[in-house]
Amino acid sequence: MNARRATAASPPPPVAPGAARPRGRRRADADLDMRERLLACATQLFAEQGIAATTMAQIAAAAGVTSAMVHYYFVNRERLLDAVVDERIARSIAYVWGSADSQAAADPQALVQELVARLFEVTERLPWLPPLWLREIVNEGGLLRERMLERLPIEQLQRFVAHIGAAQRDGTVNPDLEAPLLFMSILALVMLPLATSRLWQSTRGLPKIERGALRRHVTALLAGALRAPTSAANEARDAMPAKTRKRAAPGNAP
Repeated sequence: MNARRATAASPPPPVAPGAARPRGRRRADADLDMRERLLACATQLFAEQGIAATTMAQIAAAAGVTSAMVHYYFVNRERLLDAVVDERIARSIAYVWGSADSQAAADPQALVQELVARLFEVTERLPWLPPLWLREIVNEGGLLRERMLERLPIEQLQRFVAHIGAAQRDGTVNPDLEAPLLFMSILALVMLPLATSRLWQSTRGLPKIERGALRRHVTALLAGALRAPTSAANEARDAMPAKTRKRAAPGNAP
C-alpha cells in the first residue's frame, strides 16, 4: 500500500531533450484565444452596426477565419449572444458594482464617485460598451434587452438605494434626490455621451466630447447634487411664506 501511495504521489518522469511534449495544453490555449478573438470581433461589430445587421460571416471575416469556425465555437447566433452578455457585459457590470461591497459604501459620496470611476474604467477598456448599451439594451427592440433584464444586479441596486436613503435620513445627502433614480442618472451621465460621441465628433458646430473633461464634469455634477443643504439655508427656506418659497425655488423666474 505504501509503495502504491509513493508511486501515486511521485512526480511524472522528466521529458527527455528532443522528445515530443504533450500538446493538449497548447491546444486548449489556442482554442481559448480563438474563442476570445471571435467574441471580441462580434461585440465590436454589434456595437458598430447592430446585431440584426451583423452576420456570422462578417464576424468570421473580421477574425480572419471561416464561418464554420464561428459555428464551431458558438453553435448559433443565440449562443453567441448569450456569450456576449455573460462573458462581456455581465462581467463589466459585476466590476462596476464591486464598489458597493467595498469600504467606499460607508460614505455615499465616495460610493457614487467610485461607481463613476469604475464606469469610466470599464468603458475605456471596452469602448464598444456604450454604443452597444444604447443600441441593443436601452432601445426598444434591442436584441440584448431581454437577456440583460434577466441579469440585472437587483441586490446591488437595492443596497445602493438603501445606502443613499440612510444618508438622506441622517442629513448627509440631499433629501430632494430620489434614491431609486440616482443610479439611472449616473448611468445616463456617463454612458449616453460616450455612446453618442461619434455623432458629436462628426457634426460641425457641436462641442467635442473629451473623456477626461466628461469625467470631471460628471464627478462635479454628482458631488454638488448629493451635497445636503446647509442648516442655515434650510431654516431660511422653511421660514419663507409658501408663495415666496415657490418663487425662490431654482428654475423659477423672478
